[in-house]
Amino acid sequence: MTFTPDTIFTRSPDPLTTEVDGETVMMDVESGSYFNLDRIGSAIWARLENPVRFDDLCRDLHAIYDAPLDTIRADVAALLSRMLSHKLVRTDTP
Repeated sequence: MTFTPDTIFTRSPDPLTTEVDGETVMMDVESGSYFNLDRIGSAIWARLENPVRFDDLCRDLHAIYDAPLDTIRADVAALLSRMLSHKLVRTDTP
């Protein structure tokens, strides 16, 4: 899935979440499915507490992690696509 730089993401209020050893584990009560985020995924989840633009999210991560911005954008887009398919995040494109 492709997102514009201005696509806004925020957490869905539905999943139950907990942190275990720096990783985030989520469960969708309705479907009974689980979703696990590693440390970087958990850092992304933390930034989604408030609405954030895709480009701002990627730039924030680029400032922290030693990876090319294009790689970060591709990896973040892949994760957000999976999270969207599991209804863990919501989008809004202005």
